[in-house]
Amino acid sequence: MSLAQRRKPLNIVGPPKLLKWLEVTEELLHIGLTFPVNFSPAKQGTVLNTSDFKVRATKALHSVEAYSYVVEERSRPGVFFPQKAKALRVPEGKLWSKLQKGRKVRVDGRTISPSEVTGPPRPGRKIGYSGDTRPSPRLARFFSGCDLLIFDSTFHGKDRDKAVERKHSTCLEAAEIAKSAGVRRLALTHFSARYTSVASLVRQARTVFPETIAAKDGLKIEVDYPSS
Repeated sequence: MSLAQRRKPLNIVGPPKLLKWLEVTEELLHIGLTFPVNFSPAKQGTVLNTSDFKVRATKALHSVEAYSYVVEERSRPGVFFPQKAKALRVPEGKLWSKLQKGRKVRVDGRTISPSEVTGPPRPGRKIGYSGDTRPSPRLARFFSGCDLLIFDSTFHGKDRDKAVERKHSTCLEAAEIAKSAGVRRLALTHFSARYTSVASLVRQARTVFPETIAAKDGLKIEVDYPSS
């Protein structure tokens, strides 16, 4: 980012020890950042709250302090009904746009609320990211209803003993979490280098949760809005 001459501040949320690692790394490697870093120690609960989305965290089950995250988009205004706006004598144009964005408008001394010309609010999108972790019922509840869940899949199901020992998850366990949480899609990630191909891990996961893919560096996934 510094080589690209970034100037915009970078917000980082993570375990407190991550800040020390960043500071030591910057000093030893003489990185010389071109932008400020705003670090927020991770904690259970809401760690970031903006007008567009919020980020929640919960402790993961790993060998060191680690967290799992959910990014939740705010609900969107309901479907806009032009005929209702016309019936209320709201001029087409900027005022319609404001109502569509969930903002009240004034017309001839009257206040028109978005709820008068739109349907019920529509849910936003929800993405879960496990980080390094063992599975648990608590995590299944935390990721409930995610449109996309990115979950630790370090080991094949046959290597579950290694997953337990090293505090990671198998592809089967990731699929079981996805099924239990009622997510729409699952992306397996963090594969052990012992596997020259992850195709067998994906196949095994799909026996439990068919909507499974393998994540890879640079992969882009379009997350559609929920239908309801």
